[in-house]
Amino acid sequence: MEPFDTGRGGSDLSGARLDQMRSRAVPVAARPQRAVFAWVLVAALLAFALGLIANPWFERSVRSRLPGFAPTVAPTVADLATLDARIAAIEARPAVVVPNGDAAAIGASGERLARLEGTVATLGATVPAATGRTDKIATDLAALTARIDSGAAATAAALASATTAADRAQAMLVTGAVRRQLTEGNRLGALEPALRRSFGPRAAAAVDAVAVLGSNPVTLPGLRSGLEQLRPALGAAVTTVPQSWWDGFRDSLAGIVVRPGTASTGNPARVDRAAASLAAGNVTAAAAEINALPPAQRSKAQSWLAAADRYDAGWRGMAALETLLLDPSPASTLAAN
Repeated sequence: MEPFDTGRGGSDLSGARLDQMRSRAVPVAARPQRAVFAWVLVAALLAFALGLIANPWFERSVRSRLPGFAPTVAPTVADLATLDARIAAIEARPAVVVPNGDAAAIGASGERLARLEGTVATLGATVPAATGRTDKIATDLAALTARIDSGAAATAAALASATTAADRAQAMLVTGAVRRQLTEGNRLGALEPALRRSFGPRAAAAVDAVAVLGSNPVTLPGLRSGLEQLRPALGAAVTTVPQSWWDGFRDSLAGIVVRPGTASTGNPARVDRAAASLAAGNVTAAAAEINALPPAQRSKAQSWLAAADRYDAGWRGMAALETLLLDPSPASTLAAN
């Protein structure tokens, strides 16, 4: 066999082995798993730390004791006064003789004095700021006090106005009820005290007149019927009351002689005019006509005249009270009295 043949066979075998080795699957090393537990633990610790920092107890009890987190409290005027008193007490102490050899004690005293002077200087620098804050607080307090006083005055004025309006409304209701009772000829009863409370001393005379009419009521129809009942007695000749011959002669001529352009002054004519005045609602004119009758006839109408006067005074008082309700001025008050 030739040496070239042997070498060729060896090279073929090597190539076959290489192909066999290449065709084999090379195992791939498994990647190591990440440490997830470690990250979860770190996140939990971080959340716990953040919750602890945000906790009010931590803020109140722990954070203020940590370096750099202690709150800075500005000295007050009272603190400055206390410090000045302590400094004055220190300065008032007798001098202490220190031996020459005690240099360390002297140095410590100097350092303490230097720190004290620095503290005094710091406090002196903060005094203007504290004074400014005090002035601002005083100004704000004065403004707030002024606002409170203004609000109290406005409230008092509104309350007084509401009270006046309520009293006026009540007086109107009472006056309306009193008018209805007088019109119907009924007694006032419990309305009289209410009327006096509503007007008080402002219209005492008017209230008294209304109260008199309310205690003994008189109506306009009653006056008309009373005058009609008195008509025969007022128009008849007087025979029961003695009089002088001159008065009798004058009364006789009064019913006969009538001046041109004037109304008749006879008894029947006066009674007719009184009835016409009552029909028109003028009780004052009717009473004036009856008062102009001769004394003998006038004496027969005394009760009617008293009732007419009571009616006229009572309704004049009612008009005064109603005017006072509409115009509560001092002039209306004087007119009602």
